[in-house]
Parts: sequence; structure tokens; C-alpha cells
Amino acid sequence: MTDLSELYSASYPRLVGLLGAITGDRHEAEEAVQDAFVRLIGRWQHVSRYDDPEAWVRKVALGKVSNRRRKARNGIRAVLRLGPAPEVAGPTGDAVDLDRALAALPRDQRAVIVLQHLGLGVGQIATELRIPEGTVKSRLSRARAALLPLLQEDVHDRT
Repeated sequence: MTDLSELYSASYPRLVGLLGAITGDRHEAEEAVQDAFVRLIGRWQHVSRYDDPEAWVRKVALGKVSNRRRKARNGIRAVLRLGPAPEVAGPTGDAVDLDRALAALPRDQRAVIVLQHLGLGVGQIATELRIPEGTVKSRLSRARAALLPLLQEDVHDRT
């Protein structure tokens, strides 16, 4: 075969069928064969001189499948070594309300209010965000003013 597109047209369906039979997963086979052809593009000058360039693509695709399976197996082993994830309580109603209120703020105001909540002083926030201290103070003031009505409970709603 003299042309990469000819090789692709002639061998892609066959290679996908072969790898699909080996893996039992057509999508995984398609992805591996596509990845092998992508890798071939940069090596076509060299591989085109082989007696059987399709064999090169097949070998690379099989290697891709093998690597993916090994990585998946290693990932499962790592998760099993760690044990079950600790139980994490769902967010409280107050946390959900706070998240919604913070999301309503402009990003610059949200940044200063969150950093202050973490315990950073005005000077530290200014340094971290690379803005003047006066800007930090004004953004904190605007953020607090915007949050106040969003976080106040209506006393008349309680019954």
C-alpha cells in the first residue's frame, strides 16, 4: 500500500473487528485502533516501507488495549488498598444557602470574602490576589452588603 488513507480504508474495519473480538468491547477497540492510526501519522514515512504496515497498526492497537487494561487494573488495586471512602455527611441547609449566596456575588468579591473567611488579613489577601489593600477593603464591604439580604432569615416565615 502506498497511501495512508488506503491503509486506513482497507484495514480499519478489520482491525476494529479483531480487537473487538479480543476485548469484547467494540468502543474500546475503535478507540485503540484510532489511537494507533494517529500514532502512525507521524511515523508513516518509516512504516510505509514495511512489508505489512497493518501489522504495525495492529501491534500498536493491541499494546494500547493492554496498557489501558493494566492501568485500570492498577487503579482498582490502588482503590482497594485505600479501603472504602469515609462517609461524608451531605451539606446542611445553611451550607447550601451560603453556596448559593456566594455564587450570586461577582468573582472578585467572592474571592476576598472566602479568603477572609479562611483567616487571611487584608494585607495577605491583597498580596495573594495582587491588588491594593484599599481594593480588598472595598470589595469586602460590597460583598458583605450583597450577602446580608441573601443570608437573613425572615422572622415572619417561622411559625
